[in-house]
Amino acid sequence: MSTLTPTAPEQTLPIRPAVAPPARLRWWQVLAIVAAAFNARTSVTAVGAALPEIRAALGLGTGAVVVLTALPCLCIAATTCLVPLLRRRMGTQTGIVLFLGFLLTGQAIRVAEGQWLLLAGTALACCAIGGTQVLLPAVCQQLGGRRAAGLTMLSASTIGAGAATATATTPWLTEIGGWRAGLGAWIVPVAFALLLWAPQSSTPRITAPQLEKPRRPLLRSPGAWYLTTFMGLQSLQALSLLSWQPVLLRTTGADPAQAAALSTNTLVVSIAASAVITASCYRRTTHIGRWMVLTTCSGGLGLLGLLIAPSATPVLWAALLGVGMAALAPAMAAIPVQAADGDETTRLSAMVQGFGYLLAAIGPALIGTLTDATSNAEWTLTALLFCNLVQLLFAALSNRLPAQAEAPARLPKTAPEVRPVPPG
Repeated sequence: MSTLTPTAPEQTLPIRPAVAPPARLRWWQVLAIVAAAFNARTSVTAVGAALPEIRAALGLGTGAVVVLTALPCLCIAATTCLVPLLRRRMGTQTGIVLFLGFLLTGQAIRVAEGQWLLLAGTALACCAIGGTQVLLPAVCQQLGGRRAAGLTMLSASTIGAGAATATATTPWLTEIGGWRAGLGAWIVPVAFALLLWAPQSSTPRITAPQLEKPRRPLLRSPGAWYLTTFMGLQSLQALSLLSWQPVLLRTTGADPAQAAALSTNTLVVSIAASAVITASCYRRTTHIGRWMVLTTCSGGLGLLGLLIAPSATPVLWAALLGVGMAALAPAMAAIPVQAADGDETTRLSAMVQGFGYLLAAIGPALIGTLTDATSNAEWTLTALLFCNLVQLLFAALSNRLPAQAEAPARLPKTAPEVRPVPPG
């Protein structure tokens, strides 16, 4: 009968695990995310608010104005294709620093002398905005952990707040110091955000361990296309209203002062609604799909009210449109919820915002064409209402998707992987 000779236990050496996100989100990290999100719309809406003064000062023709107003969506959509590759090479937080630097440079260039510098600076700033927006959900997932969806929703709400702030204050700044002062003032918040993010560029990059299954192809995922279409349609309506709401209200019978006041009311309500949605979904991500449906319905009711009875309760219609514009918050928050890790979050964010903004670029051009051709708001509001009904369909489809329904299998939550040390 053979006997077993006892041997010394096998020596093992633990593999260094990937850098884990902090156990607790620090206040300065939240402030940095909010500062970056605040600048994700200001340079775009500031141009629209100061466009009459810019056109008069530089003598911009119709073609130049069309290019200037179409640049944001086109540049954002083009940049999103490169962001996943850049993130894998330099990390999420370093990527944020890079794009904030581009945003600062672009805003500085466009306030120089000449039409071409204005267009070039705007293009660079919009490309930087596209990269920042794609990376924000990924950095929220890395730093927020279980609160990733709530943190992403907070950033989306801040994006809306920044857009509203720029729309409301740029005309006042332009009246005081000219269009260069109106645009140049938004360099300051970008510089502040860059100061907050610059120290984080040296933070060790968070890398994910190898998954057991290959990355899922998002272009074949129905859920990814549902979310992409929803994002595109809500952005189409939001950008159309930001650009044309005062004009549409004046064609429905409102005087210029009333149209400006109602447009401001829409922006204020959108900020408040985004804050409510963020508070509702911070702890329970199951509410995200419901808010996608509710905000879409609210925007549709506002459009229907303006179409049927524009002078009955215009304040109510403006408020409903404001709630509808807050659909950006749940749309952004759904990105980390439907992704398995940081890499997939970045790829999904690039897909959702890239194709979404290509679709959204149609909106302002379509609304402008209909408004000029018909000289009334009926056809314009009907077109927006049709887009809203399609958006409601995709909101309902997205609401039926469980969190990470199609995500690949994760690594088991066990002790770190070990490997034997060769003898000797």
